Amino acid sequence: MIERITQIMEREGLTPSKFAEAIGIQRSAMSHILNGRNNVSLDVLIKILGRFTYVDSDWLLFGKGEMIRDHVLTQPDLFSNTAINPPEGQVALEYRKEMRVDTPVNSVKQPVVEHIIQQETTTRKISKIMVFYTDNTFDTFISEKNKKE
Repeated sequence: MIERITQIMEREGLTPSKFAEAIGIQRSAMSHILNGRNNVSLDVLIKILGRFTYVDSDWLLFGKGEMIRDHVLTQPDLFSNTAINPPEGQVALEYRKEMRVDTPVNSVKQPVVEHIIQQETTTRKISKIMVFYTDNTFDTFISEKNKKE
């Protein structure tokens, strides 16, 4: 298991002390694990799997299979070029579909007429990001473009 933990550290480019910090344990505890003085506790394993979500638990615990899970779900980050934040020069349009059904007033069966209206809306861009910390403070990040306006 020590060898597998070392492989994760190498993949992430982390020293033992930075790895300990990343998973939320003391540096001395990490040193004891890597030197073989202490066995890896369940708490440490859970912290590793929680921090490095791509790591397959069977691989970490038993050495079976590959390090990286096959079904790792990638989440878009805030700053990637998505429909919400398109690259400069591109304008992503959002289309909304409205349906209106005209129903006849008399009881004679007539075909129902359906009207579909598409509305074009402009793309929204991120203007401000607020980060709240556990000590009840916060930082506000405002786009340079919005500061000039």
